Amino acid sequence: MKKTINKLWGTAFKIQPKEQAVLFAAGRDLRGLPPADEILIPYEIKASTAYAHALYEQQIITESEHKKIISSLKQLAQLHEQGKFKLDPTKEDVHSNVESWLIKKLGIDIAGKIHSGRSRSDQVSVDLILYMKDVNEVLQNEVETLIKALNSHAKKHADTILPAYTHHQHATVTTFGNMLDSYAVAFKKDLQKLKSWHELEEISPLGSAAAYGSTYPIDKNNINKHLGLNQVFSNEIQVMTCKGDAETLMVFNLSMLMNHLSSLAQTLIIFSTKEFNFIQISDEYSTGSSIMPQKKNPDSLEVMKAKASMCHGYLMSLLSLTKAPFIGYNRDQQWTKYLVMDSIQEVALAPKIMTGVIETMTVNQKVMTDWTTKGFILAQALMEGLAMEFQLPMRLAKLIIEETIKKCDEQTGFQLLQLNKVIREYQLAISVSQEQFDSWTNPLLVAQKQMKKIL
Repeated sequence: MKKTINKLWGTAFKIQPKEQAVLFAAGRDLRGLPPADEILIPYEIKASTAYAHALYEQQIITESEHKKIISSLKQLAQLHEQGKFKLDPTKEDVHSNVESWLIKKLGIDIAGKIHSGRSRSDQVSVDLILYMKDVNEVLQNEVETLIKALNSHAKKHADTILPAYTHHQHATVTTFGNMLDSYAVAFKKDLQKLKSWHELEEISPLGSAAAYGSTYPIDKNNINKHLGLNQVFSNEIQVMTCKGDAETLMVFNLSMLMNHLSSLAQTLIIFSTKEFNFIQISDEYSTGSSIMPQKKNPDSLEVMKAKASMCHGYLMSLLSLTKAPFIGYNRDQQWTKYLVMDSIQEVALAPKIMTGVIETMTVNQKVMTDWTTKGFILAQALMEGLAMEFQLPMRLAKLIIEETIKKCDEQTGFQLLQLNKVIREYQLAISVSQEQFDSWTNPLLVAQKQMKKIL
């Protein structure tokens, strides 16, 4: 039988990986990034439309000129959607390309007025604000979906006992649901950060020109009415000198989100190893090996960690780039555009991929539960039960449990007989009953008491 090979792994998979997961893991190996200003084309058209409306309202352009400019911008938007408007590199940037197209269509006597009182400095700034606003709203929806998935599975596994770890070692017990809930809480905080960006940085800079305004009677409030941004600038020097603040805050928020996604990814990777076998990652979010036929690797989750690191680098670059601008617009600020776009490119799909991993993973409840009854994992609960029941100092109770651990075998765990023997050695007139011992060493009861809640 003749076979053709499209990729070097996967024929042993029962379910083929999701296309999005494969693309997410592949990064930019086979796909190039579009030019930065190509991404900004729809935002440049939107901002120019708003500006044209404002110019007409201030009687800087006539009604006839206004109608022709607005009609032409609508036509340009349609051409862009159809893939028929391409940027000409000889015209330097999206702003020059759009204005040149308008002048070619309408002539300089009409289209040449669109730039009245406007600078490319406030144009690129508003384009980026509009772009980040859209991206941020999409990202918020994806994070909300991830939170819902985590909440749903947290409730489902409210009583699925899980060994709890500190220093990568068994510490006490919790539930798998509580672990998932902990990440849901972290992502809720990330969601709040993403929302706060709109309040702090969704500011229209149009009308500030190159940082010192213009003698044209430009009404920034009128412009913003058509743009639909949250607020307008209060100082034209500040909004342009500190134009990188919006990009930096955006990438900081992305970095925090990716940190939490990376932490969850690492936890799930470890839990999915053969040694742990707490969960299995679905084939849909795995990849294989080009040499080892049996391999199913959690590449989607491993890449999540790499992307978090990339965001850190972009954030540090933005902090460096924006640390000491001289007042007014400076050309080095143009590079904030590339850094924020590259960060967004890395984060794109990350919450959606993690949602898919959570929704499709298999949870091995028995394996988790078995580990919560082995060794001395319930030592803390036993110590605290002893201290509270008999009103012992916690330090004394800890010494008793530590001595008991010495006398017991880790394979069989705590023995009530040995515990009471140690208590007598400390010359205490108390004795732990079987009922008390069973209560203090019941993993589910312990987990629920420690959580102070039942999910």
